[in-house]
Amino acid sequence: MATICNGTVVDTGGGCDAAPGINSCLNAANTELALPPGVYLIRSTIQILYDGITLSTQNLSEDTTTCMKDPTSKPCAVLRAADDFAEKALLLIGKNSRPVNRITVDHIALDGALEARSRNEAITENCGSKGYGRNVMEAGGANNTMRYSASVNALCGTAVGWAVAKTGVGSVITKNYIAHNGLGFPGRTIWSDGLTIGKVSGATITANLFQDSTDVDVVIGGATNSTFSGNIIRHLSRHSFAGFMLTNWSLRTSPGKAEWADFRGFNISNNMFNCNSRVEICVQIGIFPWFFPPTDWARWRTMGGTFSDNRIYTQLQGMNFGGGGTLKYPFVMYGNSIFSASNTADIGVSNRMRRQVGKLNVYMPGAENFIEVRDGQEDDVDMADAWHSIF
Repeated sequence: MATICNGTVVDTGGGCDAAPGINSCLNAANTELALPPGVYLIRSTIQILYDGITLSTQNLSEDTTTCMKDPTSKPCAVLRAADDFAEKALLLIGKNSRPVNRITVDHIALDGALEARSRNEAITENCGSKGYGRNVMEAGGANNTMRYSASVNALCGTAVGWAVAKTGVGSVITKNYIAHNGLGFPGRTIWSDGLTIGKVSGATITANLFQDSTDVDVVIGGATNSTFSGNIIRHLSRHSFAGFMLTNWSLRTSPGKAEWADFRGFNISNNMFNCNSRVEICVQIGIFPWFFPPTDWARWRTMGGTFSDNRIYTQLQGMNFGGGGTLKYPFVMYGNSIFSASNTADIGVSNRMRRQVGKLNVYMPGAENFIEVRDGQEDDVDMADAWHSIF
């Protein structure tokens, strides 16, 4: 047991529900709550609903190791879902109707208790479209930060959902460990992204390790004047459909008002994508492998984005374009190393079949996809096949 604020005592050994105590300590603006290292059993959602709150682990403000990442990591406060936890998220930062600002999550680990919760059908039936199973959901707001933290064993949906209601301005997501989320294909259909971003502007996403999530490790629906750099995406055991993806959420959220997803000024550089044989499309630009609307499909493309000096290692598909770039704002790439070791592979779910795979697939350049390749990168364009609605 430990006192965490103003005489509030909670169990740090994972035996009793710590959520009411933590929430009572977070119930004011400009609060700094530093939890002692330990395991905090969570039976109801932790909610950050006021500006200027910092949630951290005691005595780690100057530490540069990341929770759970490797044996050198310092012990952190671990918020662990109870085996029967059945709410939408372990940690909620803001609400859809009221995002919060200047929030910092520092050296906090979130554990979704995937294995135990996945055996409970009453919980798993709320995965997917009902929106349950997430670890972190951040609504948007300005200058919110997640650093040196971990989000692991999410049941479904995503381990970290960011800017899910409003555009996140000045977001910082750095040096986190996001891993082992969802069970997924081929044995299960409890899929989870690693990091899912709605729309951000002026964001910095750097030096994170994304490992073995089971839908898409990182999927982003809009990022203007932002940076994704120095990150590692790798798969050592679990299967996923894509490692990194630029998507367009408007098909789901407002199909009648669909618009291009904006990636102008988004710099994706100096990352390593180690997809091995377990990720079907290592880097995906555009939404069409997941959807291909029968009419007006041109409204659902992405625009802008620069992809440079990255390394891609795969035994399946290196990069695929399906609705990426526009004539005025093409997707630009140069200086990347793409290593693909196979010629054919079984790809897809709804339309799974043996397909040609390679380094860089660009279907209908100048029509469906607008891509500007420079400095010899054009030599990697080795395919021009339509991959529509295969997931």
